[in-house]
Amino acid sequence: MEAGLSRWSIADTGEIVEFDRPRRIVLTWKNEFRPELTAEGYARCSIELEPQNGAVKLTISHKIERAQSKLIEAVSGGWPRILSNLKSLLETGQIIVS
Repeated sequence: MEAGLSRWSIADTGEIVEFDRPRRIVLTWKNEFRPELTAEGYARCSIELEPQNGAVKLTISHKIERAQSKLIEAVSGGWPRILSNLKSLLETGQIIVS
């Protein structure tokens, strides 16, 4: 658990702004536990699924109206770990704990 977060802390807030099941979901969200990230405001996250040669291509993109965003830098480090665990879970039924 992130330093400063308790079991009952609110980590992020936001809302779903677009939902095209099962292809696309777009949400806005804001970090609520790191003041320097909270100050940047809301980011936009798009998650898209598209069939591709018998598989499914997953595309995740984050955007924020701010140059050199610390929030985008932070989430850019988290997504590769999350997606690596998802891939492991789907292929083996096990996650990589890190």
